[in-house]
Amino acid sequence: MENLRLFIACDFSPQTIAKVALLAKDLRLALQDVPVRWVSSSNYHLTLQFLGEVPANKVKTIESALQAVADTHSSFAIELAGAGCFPSLRQPQVIWLGIRLNPQLNRLAYDLHRWLGALGFVDESKFKAHLTLGRLDKYAAEDEKARLGTQVGAIKDVTIGQDVFSEIALYRSVLTPGGPVYTTLVRAKLQNMLN
Repeated sequence: MENLRLFIACDFSPQTIAKVALLAKDLRLALQDVPVRWVSSSNYHLTLQFLGEVPANKVKTIESALQAVADTHSSFAIELAGAGCFPSLRQPQVIWLGIRLNPQLNRLAYDLHRWLGALGFVDESKFKAHLTLGRLDKYAAEDEKARLGTQVGAIKDVTIGQDVFSEIALYRSVLTPGGPVYTTLVRAKLQNMLN
């Protein structure tokens, strides 16, 4: 039985992706000699839960859980704002854009975790709503880390703007030398779609 590397996410609109791509381009230029693996704009998304390696025959079960959760949630607006690094600006590993505190998004993530937990998918990581822009090479020098932290710190209050999440999607991730390739396996529309 084939295993698939899976995660569940919400997608951003093309307009939001274009704005983020412009910001990322400026960051990339400012940090061009710092070893960062930048995320392709075609891969921008908000991960709700990473499932890891899953037997292919479990996809239908996950699809049912996705639909059950989607049926109890409405579309909602989010605001993409703020930038930072995990675990911190002083020790940057992941560069991210944040999402302003959003009870609807947190409820959606919580319900999804609960449904998937009942199916045996346990995600130990605490949900932190963000869009990943890039990952610093683990062998980066201290001065490179410092430069990256300073550069991201300078845009920590950036505002990209509002977007609407109207569905959740199950993605397959295939790791390749050129970066991960994502394929949508299932989409579940949230109820009462906003226009």
